[in-house]
Amino acid sequence: MKHPVRGFVMVVAAILCSSLSSAAAAQWGITLEVQRAAYGGTSRDTSTGSAGGSFRPANSPAVTFRLDRRFGRMAFGLGIRYSRSAVLLDDGEIFVGFHNELSTIEVAPEIRVRLVRTARGAALHLYGGPVVGVCDLKDQGSRVVPGAIAGIAGEFPVADRLALWVRVGGGLARSLFRPGELPPEFERHIARRSEIGFGLRYGR
Repeated sequence: MKHPVRGFVMVVAAILCSSLSSAAAAQWGITLEVQRAAYGGTSRDTSTGSAGGSFRPANSPAVTFRLDRRFGRMAFGLGIRYSRSAVLLDDGEIFVGFHNELSTIEVAPEIRVRLVRTARGAALHLYGGPVVGVCDLKDQGSRVVPGAIAGIAGEFPVADRLALWVRVGGGLARSLFRPGELPPEFERHIARRSEIGFGLRYGR
């Protein structure tokens, strides 16, 4: 019985040492990022066939604050994103905008994996995770809109502990409209979003 116990103790000790080593290697960072987002889907006019118009958020800027912690090649982050935009009626030829109709705060936890890194520290990352948005539609109240987003991020060191980040991604989310908020000929659809962002990250 002594040898199995000794083996078990050695395994536990190895796991503890590995955990302590990982904790010591964990590195915190904060990022401030500005994005430009483009939207599609969200709703469709069923009275005009497959090329029907839609109500959707206008393409808009957004600001994200993100806190992350690295563990070797992996990182876990939490982003808080704010955007304010018009709501468009888009029929493919004419755009009718309702200015500043929509404001959104999103909480976006993410997992990031480093794919490759150069000798100078530049790196390419893959990221993804869920998104939970609280959308306030003017005169219609607020609502929770869940979704998910994923993309590629480039990291480019510019100074000690400071790096430029470029992120290109896309995602899907539930339509921000509730039943009865749109004219009867419009049906709600999954919302699509593509975005590009530029930011500065401070940390190891």
